[in-house]
Amino acid sequence: MNLNLPNALTVLRIALIPIIVLLFTSGDDSSRFLAFILFLIASITDYLDGLLARYMKQQTNFGEFLDPIADKLLVIITLILLISENQDIFFLIPTLVIITREFLVIAIRQRLAEVGDNKKLSVLLVSKIKTTLQLVSLLFLLYKFPILGYNVYWFGTMLLQISALLTLISFFYYVKNSWNVIIK
Repeated sequence: MNLNLPNALTVLRIALIPIIVLLFTSGDDSSRFLAFILFLIASITDYLDGLLARYMKQQTNFGEFLDPIADKLLVIITLILLISENQDIFFLIPTLVIITREFLVIAIRQRLAEVGDNKKLSVLLVSKIKTTLQLVSLLFLLYKFPILGYNVYWFGTMLLQISALLTLISFFYYVKNSWNVIIK
């Protein structure tokens, strides 16, 4: 394992997840705010690790493997935490769409590896936008306190719905581009 700065940021993102869980589940507002801050830091590392890897020419197989896992863990675990306080259908459906898509994309990648297809599922612009919207929506949902009288929790739920739509679009693209290989 090559633990350069970009990979260290990815590992940090994973290490922050249990702390976010502990803070979120403590139940008090100050811990909730700290969970929000750590999620913000984790989200920033998601942007920085790829940027630094390209800029510093430190892209590694380990980083390419671990980065999407770190992203999925951060998003899925945070969604599961938020389900504990929000069983509204407008929150649950996007959550189920996002989590299901993540597992299905993992399955597609596994199938491509099984059949020995070296086709790489390239990251789409819509996927980058989807991830950004997911992270921003989760930030609002974690923060949950009104800003200038605006209900940021409601805004986070709306962004989550938009990101779920983009999640479906990106999933259909991945299926379309790998269908002939995965049905072998």
